[in-house]
Amino acid sequence: MPGEVVLAYQLGKDYMPVTGGSQLAYVLLEAKPTEMMAQVRLPLNFALVLDHSGSMKGAKLHNVKEAVKMVIDHLEPTDYVSVIVFDDTAQVIIPSMPAQDKVGMKAAIDRIRDGGGTTMSLGMIQGLNELRRYSFPNTVNRMILLTDGVTYGDSDRCRQLAREAAAAGIAIYPLGIGQDWDENLLDDIGQLSGGMPAEFIRNPADAMSIFQQQVQSAVAVAVRNAVITLRLPTGVTPKKAVKVLPIISDLGQSVLSDRQVVIPLGDLEKETPQAVLVELLIDPRPAGLFRIAQAELSYDVPIANLVGERIREDIKVTFTADPNQAAQVNARVMNFAEKANAQRLVTRILDEYKRTGKVTTRLAPNVTRILDEETQAALEQISKGQQISQEQVKTIGNKTRKLTQRLDDILP
Repeated sequence: MPGEVVLAYQLGKDYMPVTGGSQLAYVLLEAKPTEMMAQVRLPLNFALVLDHSGSMKGAKLHNVKEAVKMVIDHLEPTDYVSVIVFDDTAQVIIPSMPAQDKVGMKAAIDRIRDGGGTTMSLGMIQGLNELRRYSFPNTVNRMILLTDGVTYGDSDRCRQLAREAAAAGIAIYPLGIGQDWDENLLDDIGQLSGGMPAEFIRNPADAMSIFQQQVQSAVAVAVRNAVITLRLPTGVTPKKAVKVLPIISDLGQSVLSDRQVVIPLGDLEKETPQAVLVELLIDPRPAGLFRIAQAELSYDVPIANLVGERIREDIKVTFTADPNQAAQVNARVMNFAEKANAQRLVTRILDEYKRTGKVTTRLAPNVTRILDEETQAALEQISKGQQISQEQVKTIGNKTRKLTQRLDDILP
């Protein structure tokens, strides 16, 4: 049944000059469920895996408990939920079950107390076990993993568990609260599982809104297992692929090969497009219209028992000797390219700062103008050899990967 998803593309330049040399082309691919899917609501299969170690004492644990109770209130009786807490042990507070006895569930949450150290893999193991009990093709299987600290001696085990989660169709959405958690590890866990990089809860009072976003995101899932494949003819070489919506994420070289680019998108949410910017190097062409790629989107629609549905789009560009045509650019595509580049450079600066305590990379004015004042001030500070806090490091990283969400300067 066609029409569940729209796959659209835009080029950085619809007209490329006839130059006799190779040229770089930007292709923006965008996938989104159509209005046909507006009323779809798949059952949720949630595991909330929560750090309750001694460092969570006070406002952090209090606000997280209130946020978890809010999550329970927003679930339907057909949803499944489990709650696991971990310190240097792990305990199943609510085994996976339909979200029906909400009063009893919230009373169990109220009984959570702080104490102990942090061994995150133990909580993840219990969370995966609970999720597997009700993991069906039509359920949205997600683990919300929250911590405020650095796990002790089991980072590699956590990454392996994330890979096992991905193989089981379970996405992990990590949340870091406070300033002492390991953003590299939590980012890896999210991305290896097919979920998202870590979300930063800067202040305990923000826990409620962040958890609410997590529920809204899961409820909005209408299409599953989406994959974009870009097939390339001779004379077209892939150079880079970056996810630019809903957040910026460099997809690395593993998605690129000689003749195709394969990009797993995972779940598609209503009203939230996913977009990928691909850079292609194109060999010289004479004047005329040429196909430079074929884009294919494959996906499942569980509500209609559809598996492996496919839609395709031919991507064509015109080579021209007219300088006026060749000078035209797509502002939206180039805006995405500009912001993806800014995120890449800021990430490089933060990585260098975390490794060495100083930075040698300098940002050009056309990059800094994209950043907000707080980020600009912090980067200026470390460029002068001064120190910034862990909270500032996490804030900058979190903000810059969301640069493309500032639609006010993307839309014409």
